[in-house]
Amino acid sequence: MNTNESYNKGTVVCIHCRYNANPVGVKSCQKCGKQLVMTSISTSKDVGKIDRTAWGFLLLIAISFLIFSAFGYYYGRQLRLPILASKEKSSSNESSLGIRVYDSMKEVPNVPSGTFNYSGAMAFAPLTAHGTHEAINQAHPNFHLRYTPARYNNPGTWTAIGMLFDGELSFVQAGGSLNDQAYSKAKEHGFSLQQVPVAMDGILVFTHPDLSIPGLSVEQIRDIYKGKIVNWKQVGGPDLAITAFGINPKVGTTIAFLLGSELSSLSPKVKFMRDHTTGVRQVSSLPGAIGISRTGVILGQRSIHPLAIKNGNNYIPPFINDGKQINTPAFKDGTYPLTKRLFVVIRRDGTPDEAAGVAYANLLLSKQGQQFIEKSGLIPIH
Repeated sequence: MNTNESYNKGTVVCIHCRYNANPVGVKSCQKCGKQLVMTSISTSKDVGKIDRTAWGFLLLIAISFLIFSAFGYYYGRQLRLPILASKEKSSSNESSLGIRVYDSMKEVPNVPSGTFNYSGAMAFAPLTAHGTHEAINQAHPNFHLRYTPARYNNPGTWTAIGMLFDGELSFVQAGGSLNDQAYSKAKEHGFSLQQVPVAMDGILVFTHPDLSIPGLSVEQIRDIYKGKIVNWKQVGGPDLAITAFGINPKVGTTIAFLLGSELSSLSPKVKFMRDHTTGVRQVSSLPGAIGISRTGVILGQRSIHPLAIKNGNNYIPPFINDGKQINTPAFKDGTYPLTKRLFVVIRRDGTPDEAAGVAYANLLLSKQGQQFIEKSGLIPIH
């Protein structure tokens, strides 16, 4: 910085009195007489050049700041927006599911008006018998449920799923979880499926009432249905040929649940029964017969002998209280090894059928609905 400032070309400013007309080369101020101190002489051109350089530098800093600020804002928005959009989408999807627990059936909202068809697993049959649907109709008089008989006279989960794909049903009562094939086929039809667990029951095996045997292990039951055990003497019973009955796995889920990945090993000698009631009649009339069914539909039957399932060194019965009550504690703590969940299958397509499926699931999940589940011989899930 110059000691004496220059505003005009060829002049020097006195630092004492600020007189600015001192000619270049004089040693004393022409006004105050004090000595002029100069380390360098700056002309107005130099000063202007310096001023312009300084202003240009400041302007460059200002422009750079604006550019980086704008870039930072834009980048921040781009970084946040996908996250926010994802959260909003997730929240929207979660709220659209509409599944929650209410105290009473009356409190369940968004129950559509109209008549809605349903069908599915025979394990749900006790619900109707114990007045569950009557209670639903009392709570929501305009919500009418119509049971649709299974096509080809083969009631069961998979038959009903096929009917759902064809638009014959609004929702399905499923006796087991859906497989990947069902989800893929739903996409081919332009909608998705959601399975909502609403209850639990057990798989049980039953024999002719005169057969004297304490029970079977799960592995022994599997071997019977795979054809490896063909006589009761192989499991400590009498010398009597075994005739096995069950629901066709193409229709129902019981045998598939029992055999799992070994379903292809199902013995060709297994006789398929139309439904569980028919199976009870067939097994009760044939010494040496064994059937596989669901605890809810067999509860209270006196014409057959429900077998206990061996767990470790103990035989766990499916029923207690002289066969009048489900062995709920053993089902809930897993001591009874063959338990399954029951589902309401909803078609997610944005139509009244979807609303009906969601409403039906919520009605059964309500505290009042779970009370009916228990009265029906099924196990509440909450």
